[in-house]
Amino acid sequence: MAVFDVIPANFFSVLVSKNRELYVEAILILHKMFKFELNIRTDEYISALISLQEDKNFDPEDDDELPDASLTPSGKARLILNRFIKTGWIEKEFLDGSFVEIITPQPYAIPVMKLLSEIEDGGLREYNSLVFSTYSGLRQAKEGHQSQMYEAVLSAKSNTEQLEYQLRSLYHGIGSHLRNIEKENEINNLLKNHFEIYKQMSDRIYHPIKTMDSVHRYMTPIRTILKDIISDDNIMQLMCERAMTIKKYEDEQYAREEIISAIDYVLEAYSSLDGIINQIDYKHSTYTKNSIEKMRYIMTADRTIKGKLAQLLKSYAEAKDEQRENIGELFENNICVNRQEFFDGRSMYHKSLRNRRIDDEPLKIVADDDFSDAAVDEMMDYIKNGYSLARVKEFMDILFDKRTNIESKDIPLKDDTDFILLILAVIRANDRGMKYQIELRKGQVECNGYRIPDMNLKKKGDKKYVE
Repeated sequence: MAVFDVIPANFFSVLVSKNRELYVEAILILHKMFKFELNIRTDEYISALISLQEDKNFDPEDDDELPDASLTPSGKARLILNRFIKTGWIEKEFLDGSFVEIITPQPYAIPVMKLLSEIEDGGLREYNSLVFSTYSGLRQAKEGHQSQMYEAVLSAKSNTEQLEYQLRSLYHGIGSHLRNIEKENEINNLLKNHFEIYKQMSDRIYHPIKTMDSVHRYMTPIRTILKDIISDDNIMQLMCERAMTIKKYEDEQYAREEIISAIDYVLEAYSSLDGIINQIDYKHSTYTKNSIEKMRYIMTADRTIKGKLAQLLKSYAEAKDEQRENIGELFENNICVNRQEFFDGRSMYHKSLRNRRIDDEPLKIVADDDFSDAAVDEMMDYIKNGYSLARVKEFMDILFDKRTNIESKDIPLKDDTDFILLILAVIRANDRGMKYQIELRKGQVECNGYRIPDMNLKKKGDKKYVE
């Protein structure tokens, strides 16, 4: 049977309506009253809906029948009630033997209300009781109430299905926390998720599985009892007769096959539980490792300008189109950056221009020995005349002027020519006719960008130098 052969086509419309938040809270109130009251009075539910509207807005739907007068809170509550009736969530009737109007949830709406309540509550399920319940039911039936063994096997199968379902839910729940680590970049949110939300789930579910050990403690006894049952013809016959008594099966052979199938399912499930728990262990270890590494990364992240710029660019890359425009405007107004719309192979270089190559005969070099010798002689004469001994003596006369003692730091070096002349003066200080002497010390002195030795120049006499 198809789903919409049972429920109305517009059943889920309240969950996508513009008033969906108000409708969902109204459904949660209805489910809470359903859990504690056998007959839900209409007037009591209307009062609860009126209180619900105190801090919420309600906009009538397009097909609502509105009164001529202004819409009161009571009128809005009745519109919500009528919406649930139109969409097939509830129906109204009168309590037997009275004129008291009551609300009856539709059978297919009850599990949906329960699901919404569990999602809203976020409650955590404990799995160990399912294993112990399976073991105690089978053991009690085998030892003292073998006539109830059929019900014990059905209960064992139901508990095992629920156990597998919830363990798989735990596995994927840890996976959801793991994915949230990748999306979260706030250290406070990571700490809250790790030490509050995830720790609560770990302490109430994962930790008991590993410490109380009810799964591993009762796994072997459960399988032993089931193997004993399936190999005992008397118990199997009692179970088949019990199944036929409650008229679930018309053929005893079919009943036997269904019982064996239920026992095989439980046996196979408890054989595979180790693998599921190992996967949960691995997922838990991965979450713990990634959570700690992400917190450590954020706390030690690069706080320099480069790191902050990288974070801004990352936010820009993850933003949507409208947000990107806003972030781009902030960049343009506050940071000197350019937008790169695309990046391809031509973005990093300019294409070289090819020149047409002409294969001509190379020019011949005519050697002239007389010209080469003359050029070398001319170059040597230029060097000698440019920095002659007379020029060095003249440089020193100007340097000493009226002084007889000069330190390196007091030597004015205006250009490279002065620097070269000073070098020649140091080299030729001991030549004949030089009227100064140089005392070299350790270290160097910088004068106008030129680095020279630390030295003291002393004048020997006052006579003019002759070549």
